[in-house]
Amino acid sequence: MSDPETAAQDASLRKAGADFVVGLVIFLVSLYALITSIRMPYFGDAGALSSPGLTPGLIAAFMLVLSTVLMLRSRRFRLPFTMTAPSIETRRVLIVFGLVFLYVLLMPWIGYAVATFLMLFAFQTLFTARRDLRFLLIWAGGLSLFLTAALYYVFGHIFLIPLP
Repeated sequence: MSDPETAAQDASLRKAGADFVVGLVIFLVSLYALITSIRMPYFGDAGALSSPGLTPGLIAAFMLVLSTVLMLRSRRFRLPFTMTAPSIETRRVLIVFGLVFLYVLLMPWIGYAVATFLMLFAFQTLFTARRDLRFLLIWAGGLSLFLTAALYYVFGHIFLIPLP
């Protein structure tokens, strides 16, 4: 084989490995969302059709099927074990996963509103180009407070989804 063919084959295997890992992560998250939506309470006499978990459950089931297809499509894969410095994109993805993990971990103890405000504020603080104090207090803090209140009202009072 020539060098371009080998390089193309290596790139294909790396993409297959990334597809498998992403498929596995989406599968696990979808499974959790499906189980959680099934456990939600029912309102009225319509049974599961009156549950606030109906739409999230259907979406989670669809994502479960698609993530399984993605994992099956990438059966031939190998994970590269190279010790290089992570790129800026990789660092951002790791920061996002870390923040979401902390959000889920802290929500039962500090409540939905406080955890959501802190997560939104952290996202805006970490991923903004401007870092001056005035911007952080007015824009990041104000937008985080507004979005937290809007989400709390819409999901808690309009959609009747129980929030922690």
